[in-house]
Amino acid sequence: MVHLLTSERDLKNYRRNSRINALTTCYTALIRSGLDGLLNKPDSNGNMVRTVNAIHVENAIALIHLHGNEQQSELANVYTEQINNTGSGDLTKLIDALRKDIRAMLGTKDLVSMPHYLRIPSEDLT
Repeated sequence: MVHLLTSERDLKNYRRNSRINALTTCYTALIRSGLDGLLNKPDSNGNMVRTVNAIHVENAIALIHLHGNEQQSELANVYTEQINNTGSGDLTKLIDALRKDIRAMLGTKDLVSMPHYLRIPSEDLT
């Protein structure tokens, strides 16, 4: 009986940790895409090609539909429709929902203020 309860607890913890890892990967990819900007850019011939960030965002959307909750999946759909219709979209609500859920699973309070993310420019500033 004790072994069964331990196994159930271990399985529950494994699933929670897997979900945290997957959603954290999504969160990071979406933040990175916001910091770096373009998901497509012209190549040397002027043809538009996907950036590495675009691939990470596509993967993040798929993972959200797999590991995310109903709200996150719906927000991912809204973002996908925005990208398909206009070529750009707003990730703020989706990122906020992911952060709130991840922090709750980690047992930490949600942030009161909007976080600021740092992007250090690669240009020489001297």
